[in-house]
Amino acid sequence: MNPQERKILFFSSAIHFLTHFYVLVFPALVMPMSRDLGLPISAVLNISFWMYLLYGIMALAWGWVSDHWGHKWAMNTGAVLAAAGFVLAGLVRSLFLLTASFALVGIGCSAYHPSGLALVSQGIRQRGRAMGINGVWGNVGMASAPLVSGVLSYLIGWRLGVVILGAVGLAVGIGGVLTPFSVERGSEATKVEKLASGTALRLFVVFSVGVLFAGLMYRSFTVILPAFLESRLGNVSRVLQNLFTRRLDSVQDVPAFQTLIANLSATGVYVLGIFGQALGGRVADRYSLKWAYFIFFCCALPFVLAAAFLGSALLIPAAGMFVLFTVGMQPIENSLLAFLTPARWRAMSYGIKFTLTFGAGAFAVKIVSAVQERFGIDSVLFLVAGFLVLVILCLAVFLLLSRGQKIRHQGHQGRVAKSSANRL
Repeated sequence: MNPQERKILFFSSAIHFLTHFYVLVFPALVMPMSRDLGLPISAVLNISFWMYLLYGIMALAWGWVSDHWGHKWAMNTGAVLAAAGFVLAGLVRSLFLLTASFALVGIGCSAYHPSGLALVSQGIRQRGRAMGINGVWGNVGMASAPLVSGVLSYLIGWRLGVVILGAVGLAVGIGGVLTPFSVERGSEATKVEKLASGTALRLFVVFSVGVLFAGLMYRSFTVILPAFLESRLGNVSRVLQNLFTRRLDSVQDVPAFQTLIANLSATGVYVLGIFGQALGGRVADRYSLKWAYFIFFCCALPFVLAAAFLGSALLIPAAGMFVLFTVGMQPIENSLLAFLTPARWRAMSYGIKFTLTFGAGAFAVKIVSAVQERFGIDSVLFLVAGFLVLVILCLAVFLLLSRGQKIRHQGHQGRVAKSSANRL
């Protein structure tokens, strides 16, 4: 990559890390906040509703700002706003102001996907590879959020912990503003064979319905994962508690220790998503985007069903493989969307996608809260599986409508042809 591409990839990856990290800090704090505020789990989950709703519905507005104001400025401004929300969340005391502070986090985080992905898709020639690297850092954010949040909460309390996390985000956002890089509006570094406008529109509509169900699936899974693991990893927690008691001082706060173990386990689950993103980035530049997208979701289904039935240590790899495929498909999904839309509307198209994905995901918080309260926390995994089946059905329709259409990047094909010619 040239220096311009490296700057784009560095800051887009750093803020992608922060975006997913910030959004998954809250689930890791559900149990500590429940104990601190004296509220049931369902009530604590509702604090995050506006954060997740605004995270979704503001993406379209940020897409417009990004296309007209500049991808770089929209991306970094969002990072600063999200970081400020965390600082406020650690300082305020009332339930209303706490909800408002997390809502500001949602507004700021919503800026990244339309602006950051537009920056990568338009400004870097090897789009699939860049999307994969960028996605890896998003997954590192996902994986480290439960670990870092759990450790900070255990050692210094959740309030001071979120203040520190906010301060880090402020530094990254300001650094991005001060570093010179940009992408010309309407430019396209990656070469693809364009679809007819009517075909692209039909496929985009079906694609959008699929990502709406994927958003419900994704948020239902992530918002409940740490609490779900805490409820199902009783044997693992007891074994580790006994180990700590024998080797170190006794564990004084047993509930906090169980929460820490659950958050560490959630980190293990999300780590597999890192490998999924790397795999997805390679697949996106080498194979049919539409078939790769479909196959990744199909591969995820047996693992979420397994996670619904398994307990103790076996639950962690099953959930991890589900994350590997459902998160690993993101470089493919983002490359596919770039294929379907013109460069001059790229941030807006990502804004539509993430408004559907994360806007619907906000309502998943309400659905999960109701299902958990009525049927128990174990039933939420069956809800996740149901949403996944709907995604697969939408993608089957996508395949039918795109019969005969080659939807793949041309760059790798060109390199293969050149290599073959050299051998001849």
